[in-house]
Amino acid sequence: MQFNVYLQHDFGEQYVDLEFIVNVNEEDCYEMAGDSSVTTDVMKQVATEYAMGRFFKQNHVFNIGDRISVLEVEELCT
Repeated sequence: MQFNVYLQHDFGEQYVDLEFIVNVNEEDCYEMAGDSSVTTDVMKQVATEYAMGRFFKQNHVFNIGDRISVLEVEELCT
C-alpha cells in the first residue's frame, strides 16, 4: 500500500510542512503488529516510521528544541 505522510518540522518561530510518499507491504508490519493481525492502522504506523527515517536521511537539520509532528497519514488509491 502507498501512504502519503504529512509531517511538520517546527523549529522555533518557523515551521515547514513536509510530504513523503511511502510504500508499505504487509511483511514490513509483522514486528509492529506483534501477535495481532496487520491492520491499516499498523501500516500507517510503519509508514510514519519510514517517513521519519527519510526525513533524517535527506539531511534535514534537527536541533535541540525542534519538533516533528505527524499531521496526517493518508492512504493513496493505487
